[in-house]
Amino acid sequence: MSAGSILARLHRAALWIAYRGMLAVWFVLRPRRRGVFVAVWHGGRVLAIRNSYRSLLALPAGGMKRGEAPLEAAVRELREEVGLSLPPDALRFACEIESEHEYTRDHCWFFEVDLTRAPRVVPDEREVIWAGFVDVDEALRGRLLPPVRAYLESRARRC
Repeated sequence: MSAGSILARLHRAALWIAYRGMLAVWFVLRPRRRGVFVAVWHGGRVLAIRNSYRSLLALPAGGMKRGEAPLEAAVRELREEVGLSLPPDALRFACEIESEHEYTRDHCWFFEVDLTRAPRVVPDEREVIWAGFVDVDEALRGRLLPPVRAYLESRARRC
């Protein structure tokens, strides 16, 4: 086993432990969070991810840093989680969704991009352990983060 592989496994274990700790804190504090999701579409399928610390499918996503605009956060998270670097003007705002999940109240901004060619996605193998394009109907039959489910259901109704 390589040193990089060992470090990635240690990082995933630390994330799993930290996530469980955060759930306990959120249970007590019931915080409000602000975050972004990015739906990358190709051929009618959407790029989904699986995080190392939870079993639900999601989209590339993350919290906004202090002073960071939603679009800036979306571009950053897409690059950090799946290695996809897109200019801000490639993303379009889709919607905002309020969600209660994991003892938090979240305000989520969703951005979309339609790509004509399938991009090369490279999960960071620490926070994101899998990334791939999935059929929306298939994703909706599975376990999804609540705001991602709301977004995909809303998009399915529009199309």
